[in-house]
Amino acid sequence: MDHPDNAPPPDELVEYLVGLWREFLGSGDGAPAGPGTNFFVHGGHSLLGITLLARVEESTGCKLRLADLFKSPTPERLAGAMRAADTDLVIPQ
Repeated sequence: MDHPDNAPPPDELVEYLVGLWREFLGSGDGAPAGPGTNFFVHGGHSLLGITLLARVEESTGCKLRLADLFKSPTPERLAGAMRAADTDLVIPQ
């Protein structure tokens, strides 16, 4: 995939989380999930969030609390919180 010179390089962790957002939220509102998609605004709720975070922990080794998802409800922000919380983070391929 080509990226313009002024575009940031792709972030594998954010891309992985965007994929989870798409899986968990579907596209019920017609808009595809992206790095700035708010989990709760686009149909997510606390029970679904707990399931999402369990998947994140299983695949990356990073244990997050539901409060972390409320504070960082987008793939981009959650990736930042994950990096701040876990130096041994595994990014799924």
